[in-house]
Amino acid sequence: MIWARIRSDERAGAALAGLLAVAALGVFSGFHATVMNNFVWLADAWLHGKPYLPHFPGDYIDAIPYHGRAYVYQAPLPAVLLLPFVAVWGLQTNETVLAIALSGLGIAAAWRVARLIGVTRGWSALLAAFLLFGTSYAYCGANGDVWFVAHSGAVAFTLLAIAECLGARAPWRVALWALCAAFCRYPMMLAFPAYAIALWPQVRSRPVRLAGVAVIGALFAIPSALYNYVRWGTIVDVGFPKFYRIMDIGKSDPAPPFALKNLVMQLQFYLVQQPHVIPAPPFLIAGTFGTALTYTSPALLIALLAPLRERAVQLLWFATACCAIPALLYYSTGMVQLGARHALDFIPFMYALMAYAIRSRPSRWYLPLFAWSIVFGIVELAVWTWAPKLVY
Repeated sequence: MIWARIRSDERAGAALAGLLAVAALGVFSGFHATVMNNFVWLADAWLHGKPYLPHFPGDYIDAIPYHGRAYVYQAPLPAVLLLPFVAVWGLQTNETVLAIALSGLGIAAAWRVARLIGVTRGWSALLAAFLLFGTSYAYCGANGDVWFVAHSGAVAFTLLAIAECLGARAPWRVALWALCAAFCRYPMMLAFPAYAIALWPQVRSRPVRLAGVAVIGALFAIPSALYNYVRWGTIVDVGFPKFYRIMDIGKSDPAPPFALKNLVMQLQFYLVQQPHVIPAPPFLIAGTFGTALTYTSPALLIALLAPLRERAVQLLWFATACCAIPALLYYSTGMVQLGARHALDFIPFMYALMAYAIRSRPSRWYLPLFAWSIVFGIVELAVWTWAPKLVY
């Protein structure tokens, strides 16, 4: 009965995919609370009526000392989502649970995207498993640190926006999910032009739909502008540039954090950075400071076979290119990580491209790419979780 419901109701299938992802991440994480819980501290600060941390736990919290205060500078939506829980449990709130929940939502949305594109259930399951284990997504969800919970949310909300573009195409809902993604990870704002082009037929036929977009935009823009003004004296969020100049290598490097000089380094990282070879199982170990997509996520190559004649494919490549720009020009590769976590800024769009490629030209030759990506990811996450001495 339950299986029949799942086969007939796409929402039930998506929910099952999400729940299985939550269960898997629970196994790897044990739902253990992270100590790098910046968003818990930020939510607690807001509940005490302060834009800065009332109690600074230590330098391991990635915050900026500014005018005698400590400020969390990351995009704030995860802290907003944590507010009701911090109101009850205070600083004991478990940020990792939020990361796992968002990752489960992301996998549910990934299933929905694949099915809306027209991929069969079997291929949809492979795609969802790839997104979870064949990329850094499972590691981000199971870890829950400040940077990683942001990725968990950004991927989930981006996939919800893509699903809406493929489905009902309500402009206000696309705006909602796209802004949620951007307020988890600011680079996701660069996908906005692609969403606007995709929605233009709906807006042109009924211009009144822009009113809903404007309302959603105001719900994000007005509090954000006020929050920035209280912190920095400007309505623009300049927290990251301040962190770069005050706390990071920008103290001595006059170059901006995003510069063309970083392109070669990033291409080397994303395409060449090898795993470590050891003489005992599992023989290959994903390095402490990242491993190239060539080794962790070769199934991404399937995206290259998406039929470019389709308008949706063109827009997905446009969004991929836009969101890849910051990752390719950034001064850092992301430091300690399993895989290449900054790639999660553009992987949701490549995931949809993979689905288009499979729908257009399914082939058993894709299976080795999926198998390597998924198995390698599961094994490496197990090593990072239960045999960390092999990694560090």
